[in-house]
Amino acid sequence: MISRLSLARTFQAAVLGGALLALAGCGVTKSVTKVFHDDAPAPAKPAPAEVPADSPLTPRELLTARLINARAEANAPAITVGKLIEFADRSLACDCAGTRFVKSWERLDGGYQLNTNASSVRPLRFMCARDAQALSCYLQDIDRGAAVTPLEQRFMSGSEFIQSMYERGLNCPRTEPCAEPPPR
Repeated sequence: MISRLSLARTFQAAVLGGALLALAGCGVTKSVTKVFHDDAPAPAKPAPAEVPADSPLTPRELLTARLINARAEANAPAITVGKLIEFADRSLACDCAGTRFVKSWERLDGGYQLNTNASSVRPLRFMCARDAQALSCYLQDIDRGAAVTPLEQRFMSGSEFIQSMYERGLNCPRTEPCAEPPPR
């Protein structure tokens, strides 16, 4: 006499075998073999990944985008947006901030807005354009906030900001280590 377990396993095998035969008759094998043929058309190049709103990740196209602001000092090198973010992170680390510079990125018409974790600057706006060779961006003037007075000192040019992040990112004037954060 056949046990119930044997009958159940036989039934499962029959159902699985029937499903595989049904799939084979649907043309699945034809589509699978097309993948391995050389004459198949090349797949379309995927569109650049969109950065979700409020993402702390720098959009890929900005990492290598050249900053075209006039240089504040003649010895300042030309840098990319990605390098600016790296220097800004180092600058915050020098201040013992314990956080990254980038809070989030937002896509704008013609550019990007960078919301920062730095309390001293308002969102940064990058206006960008692509030419035949690469993406270039211009960092607009930066509002330091209503607490900064007089009014003529409230705004910092993009060039001055780039220069200050470059200098502080290269050489941290701090000589003593940061205090240990309190245990949680």
